[in-house]
Amino acid sequence: MQLCTPPVFLFACICYKSDMDVKSSQPVPWIFWILLVSVIFVVGQTLYVQTFSKDYFFFVEAPCDPAVNECYVRDCSILDECPPNDLATFRTFQLPASRFEYCSDNSCLNICPSETYFCEELPCSDQEDYSCEGPKETETTTEDSEMPASEI
Repeated sequence: MQLCTPPVFLFACICYKSDMDVKSSQPVPWIFWILLVSVIFVVGQTLYVQTFSKDYFFFVEAPCDPAVNECYVRDCSILDECPPNDLATFRTFQLPASRFEYCSDNSCLNICPSETYFCEELPCSDQEDYSCEGPKETETTTEDSEMPASEI
């Protein structure tokens, strides 16, 4: 009784028995090995960075109250202008991907802003392409020209 072989093995068997394997006794060119090692290295490095070291940053949006904080503003009345979170006023934080696991939700307000988790807020006033709403933080600096003449 003859066993039926799967089509893949049948094709491989036909190729092996035919003259397609005349060059199989020749060594594999060295450029093939260089390319193979390069591809394995790049894939391995990418997997390491993405999975283990997480050496990249997340930018997260959190709800914002314009009465308290400086907020980014976008017009959600335009179709496809707002992301799925539907935040018309929001704050933006930058944090390392390795710290995202400590966030209780996608806004990360439980750890941001914080020096412990290296999470920093990106103020709206630093961005030129976005409209802002809310109180602006101003730094007061004292220069010699601003001081009264009696103190100089």
